[in-house]
Amino acid sequence: MYNFLLTVHSINRWLVLLTGLIVIFKSLSGWKSNRLYTKGDGAVHGAFVGFTHLQFLTGILLYFVFSPITEQIFADFGAAMKNSSLRFWAVEHTLGMFIGTVLVQLGRTFSKKAPTDNLKFKRAFVYSLIALIIILLSIPFGIINPETRPLFRF
Repeated sequence: MYNFLLTVHSINRWLVLLTGLIVIFKSLSGWKSNRLYTKGDGAVHGAFVGFTHLQFLTGILLYFVFSPITEQIFADFGAAMKNSSLRFWAVEHTLGMFIGTVLVQLGRTFSKKAPTDNLKFKRAFVYSLIALIIILLSIPFGIINPETRPLFRF
C-alpha cells in the first residue's frame, strides 16, 4: 500500500502544479483583460482544488499510516529535529503543504463569492500564486533524498 500511495502522491504532484499554473495564468489574463469568468475558468480552478486535496489526503495517509520515514521520526522526534532531512519531512514539508492546501481552498471559496468577474480573477490569482509558491518551496524534487524521492516515480 505504501508504494501505491507514494506513486499516486508523486504523479498527482504534477497535476497540482499543472492545474495551479493554468489557474494562475488564466486568472491573471482574465483579471487584466476584464473578461467574463466562465464555467471553464471555474472548472480549472475546481480541478486545482481537487488535485490539491487528493495530494494532501495521500500525504496525510503516508505520514500517519504507511511511511517508514515517519516511523523513524516518531520513534525519536527529538533526534529527528536535529536531522535536516527528517525535520524536512516531519515539519517543513507537512506544514508547507497544509498551508498551501488551505490557501488553494480559500482562493476558490473567496473567488466564487466575489461580486464581480474581475474580483473573481484577482482573488483566484493572488491566492493561487501564493499557494503555489509555498507548495513549490515544500516539494523535495529529489534534492533532499534522491534515492527515495525522484522527480518522476512510476
